[in-house]
Amino acid sequence: MDFVSKNLDQTARPAGNVEMSSVVRHIKGQIQKARINSQDALAAALDTAFRELNARAQQPDDLDSEIKTFLAMPPTDATLRVAEEYLENIKNPPKPPLGLTWKDILAEEPFEGQHWEGAYNLPPGSTVEDWDTHSGGSTPSLSPWDDSDDPDESLSSSDSLAPTAEPDELDAAQKSISSSHPRMAFGHRQDVEQLQARQYWRPGWRPDIPISQRFDIGDASTLAGPEKEIYIYEHDAVREVLTGLQGRKNVMMKWEYTGNEAFSFVPNTSMRLLHLTAGAQLSIITSFTQSATTLEHLRKFVSAVYKKASETPTHTHTEPVYLNSVSRRNPLTLEACAAAVDSQLQKFNAWCASREEQICLAQAGVRPPLVVSLLSLDKAIKDEFSASFSVILDVLKEVVRRALRNSEPLKEIWTYPELPMRILPSAFTTLLLDSLLVAVQERNSMGDTVTSDVLMRVFTQTAEPIWEMVGRWMKNGMPVQEMGLYESRPPATKLDDEFFVEDNELPLLDPDFWADGFVLKNSQEDESRTSSVPAVLALFAQDILDAGKAIGMLRALGTSATFERGTEQQWLASWRPFTSLIESPPAFSDKDLSSKVDPATLPGQARRVAATNDDLAGLIQDELLPHCRLAQEMLQRVIIDECDLWLHLSAMEDLFLMRQGDALSRFVDVLFARMDNKQAWSDFHFLNRAFRDVVEASSYKWIDASLVRFSHRGSKDKSITRTVRAIDGLLLEYAVPFPLTYIFGPRVMQAYSSIFSFILQIRRAKSVLERILVFYALRSKLSWFVNTLLDFVATNVLHSQLLSFHEAFRQAKSLNDMIHLHDDHLTKIQSRCLLQQNTSPFQRAIISILDMALHFSDYFVAFAGDTTHDISRQSIATMKRHRSRRARRQRKNVIGFSQTLKKADVSSESSDSEFDDDLAEGRVPPEPSFSLAMSTVSAPDESFVDRLDKMSSELDTHVRFIRRWAESLAAGSGEAAPTFGMFAFALDDWDR
Repeated sequence: MDFVSKNLDQTARPAGNVEMSSVVRHIKGQIQKARINSQDALAAALDTAFRELNARAQQPDDLDSEIKTFLAMPPTDATLRVAEEYLENIKNPPKPPLGLTWKDILAEEPFEGQHWEGAYNLPPGSTVEDWDTHSGGSTPSLSPWDDSDDPDESLSSSDSLAPTAEPDELDAAQKSISSSHPRMAFGHRQDVEQLQARQYWRPGWRPDIPISQRFDIGDASTLAGPEKEIYIYEHDAVREVLTGLQGRKNVMMKWEYTGNEAFSFVPNTSMRLLHLTAGAQLSIITSFTQSATTLEHLRKFVSAVYKKASETPTHTHTEPVYLNSVSRRNPLTLEACAAAVDSQLQKFNAWCASREEQICLAQAGVRPPLVVSLLSLDKAIKDEFSASFSVILDVLKEVVRRALRNSEPLKEIWTYPELPMRILPSAFTTLLLDSLLVAVQERNSMGDTVTSDVLMRVFTQTAEPIWEMVGRWMKNGMPVQEMGLYESRPPATKLDDEFFVEDNELPLLDPDFWADGFVLKNSQEDESRTSSVPAVLALFAQDILDAGKAIGMLRALGTSATFERGTEQQWLASWRPFTSLIESPPAFSDKDLSSKVDPATLPGQARRVAATNDDLAGLIQDELLPHCRLAQEMLQRVIIDECDLWLHLSAMEDLFLMRQGDALSRFVDVLFARMDNKQAWSDFHFLNRAFRDVVEASSYKWIDASLVRFSHRGSKDKSITRTVRAIDGLLLEYAVPFPLTYIFGPRVMQAYSSIFSFILQIRRAKSVLERILVFYALRSKLSWFVNTLLDFVATNVLHSQLLSFHEAFRQAKSLNDMIHLHDDHLTKIQSRCLLQQNTSPFQRAIISILDMALHFSDYFVAFAGDTTHDISRQSIATMKRHRSRRARRQRKNVIGFSQTLKKADVSSESSDSEFDDDLAEGRVPPEPSFSLAMSTVSAPDESFVDRLDKMSSELDTHVRFIRRWAESLAAGSGEAAPTFGMFAFALDDWDR
C-alpha cells in the first residue's frame, strides 16, 4: 500500500481522486460501455463483482486476521498450478503485442495520396509520406473524447457555457491524452465507425452485397435495378416498418397531408430490397401502410379526446344553450372509449418494441439466429391482432356519422370532439355501446376470437362510466328536492346527462311523482327517437330504475339505519367494476378445472362467454337483481309496517265498497230521507256533517272521519226524483298519508267514487221500492231484479274480488307490485260493475230499470196520494178499460232515456250464435225507452193501468236484454266470464 500511494501519479489526471463516489461512477461507466458494445457478459460480471466487493467491504471483519488465517492454510492444487505458471511467465515472458501506429494505418488503402492532407488534425502540408516530420513526434487523438469512461463527467449544459480554454492549452491536453492512451482513443473511434456503418439511412450507404450483378434466376439478390436506387437489408426494412406502425418517422412509409391520399401513409419507393421486385415490394408495403394509417387515425382520435377532456370550460351559465353546446364536455363514455383504444394501442406498441428487441438481440449474437422478413411480420401482426384496429375504426366512424347525422362517414374522426353534438349524451352513450357490442357478436359468430376479445376489452372499459352511474344511482337513490322546489336541489345531486334515467322535476309530494318523477329516457313507446338505454342493460333498466327510486324514497322517509352501518355492512359498500364483472371466471366444475381448463385462460374464456346477449345478461342479472329486489323489499316493509297500509286500505274498502253495513246504512237512510223530502241532499256541509255524526255514533271507530270528504259536482238539471243519474255527480275522497298517495292517487279515488255511486244508485232504487206496499206484481218484479243485481255486485263481484286481491297483495315484493295489483284489482271491479266504456249499453239498461223504480213510486203517489196504501192486484185489474188507437199511437211516440241499442264491443272469443244473428239482422230489442213525461202528464184516454202495463212490458224487455248481454259476456274466454255466467244464471229465473 505504501508503494502504491507513493508511486501513484496524482498529476497524470488532474480530475482524479480517491473518493468512493468517484470509483463507483468509474465502475458504472465501464459497465455501461460494455453494454453499448453488446458485451453483456462482461457488463454482468463487472456488476456482480462490484456488488460482492461492496458487500464484503461493509462487513465488520478484521482484514489482518483473515489474511493471516488465509496464509496459514495449506496450499491447494490450484494454488500450486498458479505458482508454477507465474514462475514460467517470469522466466519466459510472452512477446508484447505490436502497437498500432499511424504509419500502419495510413499505409492501408485508401489512405494514400495528397487528398488526405490536413486530415485528422495533421498540420497543414503534412501527407502520408512526411506526417511524422511535421507532427512533432506526437500522435493526436482521433476522438474528441477523453479517456474518461464516466458518463456523469461529460459536459453539461452549464459547462458548455463556461469560458473556452485557449487553443494551445487544448492541443497540449489532446496530445497528452492521446500519448497516454492511444489504443483507448482508437477504440472509441472504431466504435463510432462501426455504429455509423450500420446507419443505412445515411446518404451514400451501401450494403455489403454487390448491387451491380448479372441477373441470376437462382439468386434473388440479383434483382437489383439501377444503381441510383437505395437498397437496404430486409431486417432493417422490418425494423423501419415496425417504427412506422408505431407512428414514428421511418424510411419505408411517409405521411401525406394533401392530395387524394391525404391523412394516410403511402409507401416510400426510394428504398428498395434486393430480392424483391418493385411491384412485389409495393404490394407488401401497401398492406403495412393501410395498417399504419388505421393506427394513426386511432392515435389522433385518442389525442383529440384527451385534449378536449383536459380543457377548462370557458362558457358561463348566462350564455345561450346553443353556445354552450359548442364548447360542451365530451361524454364520459367517449373518454372511456378513447382510454380503452389507447390501451390497445399501447399493447401494440409494446409488441412492436418486443419484436424489434428480438431482432437486435439476434443480430448481436445474444439470442439464437432469427429469420426476419416482411411477410412473416405481416402474418405475425394478423395472428396477434387480426382485424381489431380496423374494426374499431369502422365502429367509431359509423358512430360519429350517426351522431352527426351525416349521410357519409367522417374520415377525420379526430375532429368530432370539437364539433357540436346533435344527439343527447345518453343517446350517444347507447349508440356507442350498442355498436361495440354488435361488432363483438359479429366477430364472435365469424370465429374471429382475437378481434372479438379485443373488442370485448374495449367494450367493457367503455361501459365503465355508465356502470358506475348505475352503482351510484342504486347506492344513493333518486335525488329528491325539498318542499317541491327543484331549484333547491344541489347541482351535485342531479343526474348525469349520460344516464338513461330522466328527472321530470316533479315535487316529492305530487301523487304522480312515483310513476312520472323519474322515468327511463326515450321509452319504447316513442319509436321515432333513439333509445337511451344500452342494449346490455335494457332487460334490467326498469329494475334499476325501481331500485334507485326505492332507495331514494327510503332516504326521504328518514329510514337512515340501513345506510349508516359500518363500512363493510353499508348498503352497496363495494361495487365491482364492469371489467371485473365480465372477466370473472365462468362457473366451471372442479372436474373441468382439473382436466380441461387452464386457469391462465379463464379471463379470456369469460370474455368469450359474455360475448353473447344471453350470457352477458346472465352475468349482469346475477350482479344486479339481488340488490334491486332487496331495495324494493325494504321499501315495501316500511310502507306496510310504518305507514299503516292495511289499516287505510281496510278503511277505504269499508267506505267505498260499503262493507261497513250498519254505519253506512244509517248514513244512507239519512241521505235518502233528505231526497224523499225533496231537500238539498247534495250540500257539501250536509253530506260531511251527516257522515261525521254517523261515524261518531258507531260503537267502535272503524274510520277517521276527518280523512273523508263528500262533495257533489253533478248537473242541477238531473233531479233525484226522476233519475238515479243525479248520484253520478257525488264525489267521495279519502285522504291517505304520504307515501300511500302513490298507491291511492286521485284517479284511484275517482274510480272508487264511481263504484260507491253505482252501489248507492242500486240501494236508492231498493229503498224506494221497499216503501211501496201495493201493486205487488210490478213491485215484485222490480224488487226481484234490484235485489238480484245488488246481491251479484256485493257477493260475486266485490267479495270474491277482494279475497283474491288480498291474497295477491300480501305476496307483493315492491311498491310497484302493490300499485300494479291494486290498479288491476280496481279495473276488474269497474268492469264487472259495468262501469267501463265497452259495457255502456249494459249499464244504460240497468240505469233505466233503476229509474223505472223511481217513476213507479211517483205513479203510485200520483194515483193513491200516499205510499202506505195497500191496494190489491185484483183492484187494479178491475180498473182496466178499452184502449183507443190514438192512445196506442201516443204510446209509440215517446222520448226514451237512450237511443237504439248499438252493438257493444265485448271482448270474447265466442258468443251466443242466436244473439249474434239478432245483432246482424237488427232483431235485438231496443234499449229501454221509458217516457219522462209519464210521471207527471198523462196522455189523453190513457189510464193508470195502461201505464203500469207499459212499464211492465218495458221492464221485461230490459231484463231480457241484460240477460242476453250477461250470456254473451259469460261465453267469452276472459277472466270475468265465470262472474257474468253466474249473473246470467240468476237472471234465468225471470221467466219462471
